[in-house]
Amino acid sequence: MQHRDRTCRFPGCSRVAKHADVDHTKDWQHGGKTTPDNLACLCRHHHTLKHRLGPDEGWKVRQAAPGVLEWTDPMGQIRRTEPEPSPAAIVLPGSQSD
Repeated sequence: MQHRDRTCRFPGCSRVAKHADVDHTKDWQHGGKTTPDNLACLCRHHHTLKHRLGPDEGWKVRQAAPGVLEWTDPMGQIRRTEPEPSPAAIVLPGSQSD
């Protein structure tokens, strides 16, 4: 999950996923599976925020596709987050063989 997500997946958060919690998008106790299409990295602050208010009063989240999260804020606005692409390999001049 850390390799895919790279940062907390809450909209606007850039905390590094290395220090994040792995969250079940659909809660495990409500039948959510422990599979990549139901897991995402959330920093402790946003993980707690998601669970503290619950889906009836706080933020709601669903995975539209593995790693593509759609967050609905308390006012009903949808915000989509996608994993950042992995950095491309850097090729130094003169290092390629022709």
